[in-house]
Amino acid sequence: QKRRRPAVRLPWRTPVDQTVAHVSLGHFCCIRWQPYRRSQLAAKTALASADAAAVKRRRGQAPTPQRSMAKLKVRKATLPWLFVGLSCIALIVLHQSTSQLTDRDAHYKEELQRLRALAGTQVTTHATTRPPAPAAAAAFVNRATTPPATTTKKLWLAVGLPTVPRLNDEDYLGTTLNAFARELFPAESMLAGAVGVFVVNVHGAGHKRFDEAKERFSTNPAFRFSEKAEDPALTANRVDPPHVAGNANRPGWRVRKQTRDVASVLRIVHDQARYFVFGEDDMALCDHGFRAMAYIIERASRFYPDWLAIRASFGMNGIFLKDADLLPFADYLEEHQARRPPDHLVVEWFAGERDQSKTYKNNRPHLGFRWNIFSHLGTKSTLGSRTKRMPGCFEMLTTPVVFPVEAFLKTKCPRQDFTPCEAMKGHPMLDWGSARGVYQ
Repeated sequence: QKRRRPAVRLPWRTPVDQTVAHVSLGHFCCIRWQPYRRSQLAAKTALASADAAAVKRRRGQAPTPQRSMAKLKVRKATLPWLFVGLSCIALIVLHQSTSQLTDRDAHYKEELQRLRALAGTQVTTHATTRPPAPAAAAAFVNRATTPPATTTKKLWLAVGLPTVPRLNDEDYLGTTLNAFARELFPAESMLAGAVGVFVVNVHGAGHKRFDEAKERFSTNPAFRFSEKAEDPALTANRVDPPHVAGNANRPGWRVRKQTRDVASVLRIVHDQARYFVFGEDDMALCDHGFRAMAYIIERASRFYPDWLAIRASFGMNGIFLKDADLLPFADYLEEHQARRPPDHLVVEWFAGERDQSKTYKNNRPHLGFRWNIFSHLGTKSTLGSRTKRMPGCFEMLTTPVVFPVEAFLKTKCPRQDFTPCEAMKGHPMLDWGSARGVYQ
């Protein structure tokens, strides 16, 4: 609007008319047209408002905005009075509630005093003092306490080792225990602490090497020492007294005592481990011996889970049993001690050679391991030996070192390490015999 538009020259007759005509078209629109447009819009708005008000009156709705604002002003004026009224009502309700609680508390106190008066007691303690415990609670607090029962975890394997003094006081026991200590599983192994060596003095007082070994190895938790000397009075009352020397068909009193000693070891070790293996105090465990034992038990349990016995050495040594079979075998030894030596009775028992043992066996298999895992010390066995040469570590364990019924049969199982081996076909063995060259 600040800039002047070019004048429109019209054919006016006089200069005055021509000057008036210089008014720009834009200025004319702003001055003349805008008021006219506002008046038109106001008229339309008023007409629309009137129509809307008429429609609301016909529908019974709220009145016009002017009337609503008037009523709203009236309501705002009453708000303070409304607040004052509500506050008074709240105070009255609160006062009534407090009064009721006070009356109830007073009533409870009166009842408590009445009950105490009836009981003939006088309360002298502070109101916050804990009431005396009921008789049942007092009896529970004052009950006789007993230490909780501690459950000892079963070992994986227990070695039963009876010991007696040797000729010339040879320290075979110390050498044997050194071999066991050397082969114990290290702390990093899953079987660390899972093996226990139970050394049982079946001789009684005067076993010097046992006392030395006990003092030396007792700090190692894997070694357990105990004494189980037989009462001489028991022997005197038996049908086979000590003066009976015996013969080829009847064991002498020394062999019979060895049989009873073996039975006593079984009773001591019972319920201490899942598996048991016989040991002798003049039989040293070979290198990797406990690892070989783990292999023997795991492989036999995989293919013959109900096995009764496993032969892995000769004599009364290296025979594996399960814990559930220890006591039945101990009873069998004591019952038949006068008939055969213990290393013969054990074969008769797990091979089922008699009706009694056959019934107990109940078709459970017994296995013969291919390799010998114990080395004999000295030149003479406590039970005697019919062979001139005893097998060394990891030499083949077959006849005539052991009986045919318990021996490993190479012709039957040439590529396996157990007899029987039918269930193991197709599953390769570990060649433990590769270590035998070290001992030759």
